[in-house]
Amino acid sequence: MTCLFLLLLSMAGQAQNKENDIDARTRAVDYFHLESTSLMEQERYDEAFELLGHCHALDTSSAAIKYFLAPYYSVLGNDSIASSMYEQIVRENPDNDAYNDALVNQYARQGNWKAAIAVYERIVDSAHSKSEIYKSLYTLYYNDDNYEKAIEVLEKIESLEGKSSELTLLQIEQLMMLGKHNEAIAIIEQAIAENPDDTRFMTLKGEVYAVAGNYALAEETYLNILERYPDNVMTLTSLVNLYAQVEDDDAFCNTVERLIKNEKVDTEIRLKNLVTYVLYKESTDSASIRPFYQELLQLPFDQLELHESYADYLEYKNADKSELVPIYEKIVELDSENVTAIVKLLQYAIEDEDKNAVCKYADEALLYLPEKIELYFYKGFSHYLLGNKKESIDIYKEGLAKRGSDTDPDVVAAVFTTLGDTYHDLDMVKECYAAYDSALVYDPYRLDVLNNYSYYLSLEEKELQKALEMSHRTITTEPDNQTYLDTYAWILFKLGRYEEAKAYAEKIISLDEDMSYVVLHHIGDIFAKCGNIDKAVTYWEMARDAGDETKILNKKIKKRKYYNGAKD
Repeated sequence: MTCLFLLLLSMAGQAQNKENDIDARTRAVDYFHLESTSLMEQERYDEAFELLGHCHALDTSSAAIKYFLAPYYSVLGNDSIASSMYEQIVRENPDNDAYNDALVNQYARQGNWKAAIAVYERIVDSAHSKSEIYKSLYTLYYNDDNYEKAIEVLEKIESLEGKSSELTLLQIEQLMMLGKHNEAIAIIEQAIAENPDDTRFMTLKGEVYAVAGNYALAEETYLNILERYPDNVMTLTSLVNLYAQVEDDDAFCNTVERLIKNEKVDTEIRLKNLVTYVLYKESTDSASIRPFYQELLQLPFDQLELHESYADYLEYKNADKSELVPIYEKIVELDSENVTAIVKLLQYAIEDEDKNAVCKYADEALLYLPEKIELYFYKGFSHYLLGNKKESIDIYKEGLAKRGSDTDPDVVAAVFTTLGDTYHDLDMVKECYAAYDSALVYDPYRLDVLNNYSYYLSLEEKELQKALEMSHRTITTEPDNQTYLDTYAWILFKLGRYEEAKAYAEKIISLDEDMSYVVLHHIGDIFAKCGNIDKAVTYWEMARDAGDETKILNKKIKKRKYYNGAKD
């Protein structure tokens, strides 16, 4: 008896422990679920996903956890897991509207219209809002090209909500999809009788005739409408499309021009038809497009939009900037904050090396794009070309202060490069090298920096090994670049490695390119140090003829001997 009592007591304890474990797990799941919701609200989605996964591991049966977890798998591209989760919770909770909707949306994302349709067909009779389910079913049937079913659903919606113009228009659309033109016309005529002033149905009647191939009757229908409503945009648009379809050039042009020039036409519709007109004219009479635009630019409405459209067309035609500049200037006059036009004018000013214009347009662009450090580059470089070198340095620094983690590193490297070049022009060598070092942080293979930096070091005969390594990167990347080869050869010369320097000098010669007097002078020095004084004198003389007027060069030629201290 005692043993039996102890056994029962033990079993009761185990049951209590098990119940306590379940309670603890439930509390943990609730806590982590709540935390994941908070993380989602903070847009910390990775952490939320991790917590939801932990919840799912603790309670694999929770429909709510699967409901929140499934979208993550879908976003990660694992639709099979997402679909499986949704399907499971719908099987376990067949009447839950949110779960059913989620499953339908998942199927729809995958383009599985039939599976999505099956879900809603199953619940439509028991749904709280049949009308909403039918509307969703209509969309799904339409996407599945099941127009017969789509029409049936529209009829059910009509029985629930009553007749409406919108439903009638959808029914007509489905009948046209099925090619049932006579039935569509019958519904349209009934709708016109019920809504005698609704030009949508009148115009739609013409469109049905046009789809059916009865172009004469379609035209007659449209013209009858326009007698009563001469500015009806929908009818004019349909008539334009009809004339384009039957290739009636004169009628098309007359009608589309009438539409485009109509002040009552919405701007968006005007521009859309203008594009249609331009595309049509491109293949028939492209010479008339520019005069037509010039005529439109005199209209008292939509000036900005029409100028922008004309600029787009000229860009498409690769027009000369002499045509484009006045258009962009007008756009800026009409819209002082039009960044696209300002940047275009800036680009043209840069191409023309119009330094004052570059400064002007860069300043204007910076008002609206203060984080674009490219603009500081253009503005700073223009001041540099204007001789305002110190001012250009301030502008470069201002731009660099705007850089962030998302700034294009190539642009940052370019600004540091020009900053370094400017410092060197001002004999601020220490600052120059610091700027070059910064440029190489952003682009370790910035060739112009590597070349200039290494060459300047060679002139000072400082850190020659570092200079050689930098220069070597340039000739590895561009082995036939005369400038880079000259720098590398000259650093070898400074290191006393004359035979190696001669090999690169000979490669420069083999390229058979025009050489500057600096390169010619270097080659002469290299040959002299290698014992070939005749060849050295030949290249020194070529350097003199090319413009080298240094006294040391004349001394070398006269004495037929290398002297240190040449102006490199």
